[in-house]
Amino acid sequence: MKIKKDVMNILIIIFSLLRFINYAYVSTPLHVISAVLILIIVGVSLPTLKRTSLIVVVMMFTVSVILLAVTRADPKFWLAALLQNANIVTLLIFSPMISMPFYYEDYQGELRTMAQIKMKNVMGFLLLVTVSTHLMSVMISVGAMLIMYELMSPFSKLYNADKPFLKTVSRSYFSSGFWSPAWGSVIIYSAYPDVSWVKIIPFGIAFGVIFNLINFASLYIEIKRSPGKYPDIEPEPGAILNKKRLLTMLLMAIGMIGAIAVVNVATGWDLMLVVPLVAIIFPIVIAVFQRHIPEYKKGARSFYDVSLMKVRDQIALFAMSGFLGKSLDLSGVGRLLAGLLPEWLSQTTPLMVAAIALIMVLPSFIGVHPTATGTALVAVLIPSALGLTNYTYALAIVFGWVMGLMMAPFTATAVILSSSSDQSIFKVSTILNWKFGIVCIAVFSVLISIIGPILG
Repeated sequence: MKIKKDVMNILIIIFSLLRFINYAYVSTPLHVISAVLILIIVGVSLPTLKRTSLIVVVMMFTVSVILLAVTRADPKFWLAALLQNANIVTLLIFSPMISMPFYYEDYQGELRTMAQIKMKNVMGFLLLVTVSTHLMSVMISVGAMLIMYELMSPFSKLYNADKPFLKTVSRSYFSSGFWSPAWGSVIIYSAYPDVSWVKIIPFGIAFGVIFNLINFASLYIEIKRSPGKYPDIEPEPGAILNKKRLLTMLLMAIGMIGAIAVVNVATGWDLMLVVPLVAIIFPIVIAVFQRHIPEYKKGARSFYDVSLMKVRDQIALFAMSGFLGKSLDLSGVGRLLAGLLPEWLSQTTPLMVAAIALIMVLPSFIGVHPTATGTALVAVLIPSALGLTNYTYALAIVFGWVMGLMMAPFTATAVILSSSSDQSIFKVSTILNWKFGIVCIAVFSVLISIIGPILG
């Protein structure tokens, strides 16, 4: 068993290293090797999957193979489909390492003391999580949610607020999607010459605030209904904040975010590869600088022995969801979705906006990424034919993109939250957010129908 575990761990690490090499030096043979490694990792992981996950993975693989076979896709399309989520898989593999430096000393104890002194109420804690996650997400996208979950999750337990915390860290991340340049959805704003992303920024920020206020209102109601479930916390007798240690932690967080930003700007690499690259390098740099080599070795051993074992299930789910999503895209399913908007909706703008959002949300449940659907909608449909201005249509597409990623189970965010929280991808996406999603679709369909014409 140990030999099998070591072989699999080595294959996973080799796969990740190939992603870095392939990004810097494009090589078809290396892509083929990466695809073969993905299939081996998925195949070996099948017996360990839970029944539901096993059924999902097998169905996604089967449907993908049928679609590509029926459409007589070229080998390069098969390769592209198998590696569709390869960079995100690399992020999943190395994500546990990113928080290692924050455990070299008892930083968690200091944060606990700060929470007890400064954030006695759970709503204050959730406000801190919301602001921090949103601002960080604007800069480094999905990596921010991962970092905030790893840093703040231990403190949610002080308030017995694991579920409210999970909702908050997830939704505050998605709230950045309305205007963050780190989101791929900003390409929609450049699809039309008269649509300016800079002009949208103030409204995007306002949309993010409203998005988070809806979350806070729902959490406030939830907490008020169970007054004894989320207790206020009191500092331990004699508790004193070690400001020097807190400052060190703050500087490390700034350094980590800065490193991600600098590498991203300097290389132009996909953030899904930049974050794991920093996750590999940053802990050893901090360990050397702070003379915490023994603590680094302990963390690295835990990563090898525990984290790489846990991530196999997520690799299987997400690799196959990318395989299915790309197969559906290549087979033309995205273009078919564009024809599902009836003409009578153009007479009522809010209903048309809601319909566009739903067309992006619903297919994402079977693996069609909102990127594929949104791209098809932009390419095929003319906003004026739908009774919409270009700004209204662009905002509707971006909103649908945000909602699709938040509610669908086969996305990077769902897999990251599932891996971090040890809950199923369905619980951290659809089950967690469906009620919130319905409210948001109702509210933002009206807001977008009002704001769009104002913008132009």
